[in-house]
Amino acid sequence: MKELANISVYPFDLEPFGSWERALEFHLSLGLDGLEVLTAFDGTMEVPKDVVTAVHLPFCMDWMSLWNGGELEGSFSPEEEVYFRGGSSRDDLVSNLRRYLFDASSLDPAYGVFHLTNTSVGEVLGGVKANGSRSVLLSAAEMVNEAVSVFPQGEPPVRIFFENLWWEGLTFLDLDLLDLFASSLNFSNWAFLLDTGHLLNTTTTCRDEDDAMDYLASVLGGLPKEIRSRIEGVHLSLSLSGEMREAHDWLDHDPEEDFMVRLDRAWRRMSKIDQHRPFSTSACRRLLDLLEPDYLTHEFICDDIEDRRSKILTQRRALNGLGRQELE
Repeated sequence: MKELANISVYPFDLEPFGSWERALEFHLSLGLDGLEVLTAFDGTMEVPKDVVTAVHLPFCMDWMSLWNGGELEGSFSPEEEVYFRGGSSRDDLVSNLRRYLFDASSLDPAYGVFHLTNTSVGEVLGGVKANGSRSVLLSAAEMVNEAVSVFPQGEPPVRIFFENLWWEGLTFLDLDLLDLFASSLNFSNWAFLLDTGHLLNTTTTCRDEDDAMDYLASVLGGLPKEIRSRIEGVHLSLSLSGEMREAHDWLDHDPEEDFMVRLDRAWRRMSKIDQHRPFSTSACRRLLDLLEPDYLTHEFICDDIEDRRSKILTQRRALNGLGRQELE
């Protein structure tokens, strides 16, 4: 298993290190094997190929509104339309995804992560369900099939890892939908990626790490072996936001309020739900025994380099049963 850390091509992630070479050296010094790099909507931003192990493809929140022909609220520039819902037409969604895959292939990554989900501002702020997971999964399969159809043998140039979230789409909670999605794909170069924090966000019952791992083991242990074997990657982080979400004091969606104000609040709300905390106890080792993934990414939101170092070492210590000094 290779252990990676998440980073993006955006300046706020790279500037603290000064260069890509120093960013890689920093993470290798912590015992990791490489980087999973989030690419940008307009390209790979000249990240050197030799520092990339894997990529995370760009993600837009509400592409289904565009796929279904809906109008976008508010006034947006073309760049903002791409950022929020993938473009200005269904053709844009397909051609942009095709370009993201082509750009990523220039880095020769082991895989490219694709968020298999959709959400709207109304869902984030008000719990509004717009499409249903079945519709999201079938539409995503149709979109990806069309995007990859032009590549040789109809296979994507990068192995696609489909990632779960807690919104409509892939959640790992419905076996029939998993089978339906898999059978709807016209290509074979793909796998699933489990995001532990996202799966934990599908419940409000977990209060500590043992609760969290019991829940993860219960859901994943209930999957057939052939599905678990398709989970080739893991984004490992802890999210214990259930108590906050049970309070429902965040259900404050006002359709009359300015859309950009609501969008900003939605992004802040999502960051509170999806906490990206490190596991600090050996409970998380159970996950590796169950899944035996090929890749594990320590996925955190970090304040600075020292915060990044601390979170990675904390979680690596938990995974390996070592003391902090031994890791350092």
